[in-house]
Amino acid sequence: MTKLQRVKALSIVFSILVIITSLPASAKLRELSLQLRWEDQFQFAGYYIAKEKGFYQESGLKVTLIPYNINNPSPIDAVLNHQADFAISSSAVAIHRMQSKPVVAVSALMQSSPLVWLTLKKNGYVSPQDIADKPLPTLPGTESAELLTVFRKEGFRLEGLKLITQNARINDLVLGKVAALNAYMSNEPFQLEQSGYEYNLIKPKDYGVNFYSDVLITHEDFAQQHPEIVDKFKQASLKGWHYALSNIEETVNIIKDNYAPDKSLKHLLYEANHLTELIMPELVQLGHMNPDRWKTIANNYIQLGMAGDQPDFSQMDNLMYQKPIKNTRILMHTIIISLFIILILSILAWRFFYLSSMLKREISRRTYAEKKLIKANNELTAQALTDPLTKIYNRRAFFEKGDAILKLSVRKQLNCALIMLDIDHFKDINDTFGHNAGDVALKQITEILAQSIIRSHDILARIGGEEFAILMVDCNIEDAAQVAERILKFMSEHKIILPDESAINVTLSMGLSKVELDLSQALTHADVALYQAKENGRNCYYIFDDRLLNKIAKPQTA
Repeated sequence: MTKLQRVKALSIVFSILVIITSLPASAKLRELSLQLRWEDQFQFAGYYIAKEKGFYQESGLKVTLIPYNINNPSPIDAVLNHQADFAISSSAVAIHRMQSKPVVAVSALMQSSPLVWLTLKKNGYVSPQDIADKPLPTLPGTESAELLTVFRKEGFRLEGLKLITQNARINDLVLGKVAALNAYMSNEPFQLEQSGYEYNLIKPKDYGVNFYSDVLITHEDFAQQHPEIVDKFKQASLKGWHYALSNIEETVNIIKDNYAPDKSLKHLLYEANHLTELIMPELVQLGHMNPDRWKTIANNYIQLGMAGDQPDFSQMDNLMYQKPIKNTRILMHTIIISLFIILILSILAWRFFYLSSMLKREISRRTYAEKKLIKANNELTAQALTDPLTKIYNRRAFFEKGDAILKLSVRKQLNCALIMLDIDHFKDINDTFGHNAGDVALKQITEILAQSIIRSHDILARIGGEEFAILMVDCNIEDAAQVAERILKFMSEHKIILPDESAINVTLSMGLSKVELDLSQALTHADVALYQAKENGRNCYYIFDDRLLNKIAKPQTA
């Protein structure tokens, strides 16, 4: 090739590269749409950031974000009708799946729903029992399912509630048109605070109701036909969420400038901090979903009568999106080869079985002895940590488990509170009905506390004769006070059935304290508050503060 020919060839190559690089970038990107479930706010921060920081573009995607409009179809309907490629939905996607609709869940951002019953503090409504006979606004369809499940868990029939299907506002609550507001803990409480109103939150999670929220969904056909696109969109979106949660102030400013100019920075920061608690990025992988938890959510919808006449529960096995295996032929070859290798190894093992039988018997004998020793040690450990009468933790276990949880709570910056309980006039029960009756009372009170009050991650222990302690994790002193009121209410509604089948009323006195760095000090403070409750008539609780040491605190009664 001559020098002139080489120059011409290089010129042609250069021209082709110029033409390729001069093509508009949009021509190379796959266009997608995402239907949001509400108006622009921090609730969708990860998707904004993935777009603003170019994470979608890096994945070869051009994404259009569609804010919710009341006149448009719901997010799920938008996906089912092919009006959007992806959408943000509630856990109600499980209902559509049980109705055999072709929708799949790609990821779940919030591990707990932000939905709460919001009440004014001045009205004193702190539990489902307080509002069960009051006007309650609910959203159409399944949007209020978590809040209604709370009542079912507490033994109420939904037909007996005064439900109003409307989108109630803050003014309806302030003016007394409704007793409680169907609210987001990241939104309406901020509005009340700004208006100077104190409020209470009735959280479904405190009653064993824990739904996913802000679930990323897509059409099943789209997922099967374009698995690589679904995977790219999911990963780019989660990358956006990682960035948003790690750079909250920057993210809030981006949302304020480009998406939600009518919201204040203070409101957006409030929303960001509360939603981060529900996303739990430090404890759970972003977008994580559990199939068993989805089935529990589906059962709740069925029991509420929201899943239709003939829900197909088996469809829940197909709800979570699974990336398909690209080459099944390679998989089959791998399985066949593996089975062949297993067969060869089995023949060899059988050939040498006789020669190794004596050794196996000796190993089996020693293994059996070791298991017996481990079982005995475990039983001794359990006996050392368990109260033999009530079968809950004893005082030693309370401090061992409590100190470990307290250290973790300090690292995670979680509040902890302590409730110390004492059975009023317990000596009179023993003197009047006998010690066997006293033991029965202790066991029944323990069952009431464990089954009706205590959350799974709290610690309940018997620390003395008729004294109990509850260490409550991720709980401030105000929430602990609500729990104490619920305990008093439960005890007033339950009678203790003695061995002779007679029934007696039993009351409790309680002391509450914050738990900071020292569990022993918190227990001492709670004991001081408990003493004050005893001094002031029993059947009540006190919250510790320094004034109690001088006995000048006012009683806190249920």
